[in-house]
Amino acid sequence: MTGCPDWSRALRLSLVIPKVMTLTTLGDVRELMKNHLPPEKSAKSRWQHVAKCIEAAARGGTTVEASAALQIVLAMERVECRPK
Repeated sequence: MTGCPDWSRALRLSLVIPKVMTLTTLGDVRELMKNHLPPEKSAKSRWQHVAKCIEAAARGGTTVEASAALQIVLAMERVECRPK
């Protein structure tokens, strides 16, 4: 893994969250978590796991795990989303 994060790396599957945003890159997921999640949600361990996965992927790890973690948490939170 590299030291400098590359937030432009693509997710395995782009997702559309209607009326919120389209998630195509790791940076999009980071923006979702920073700007669209209330603090009580982002503090949950499930979202903290997603944050760790996208950070690892941005540093050269696999985007598959990050994408899977994101999709699972969105389903657990009952966030409406669909493939782009």
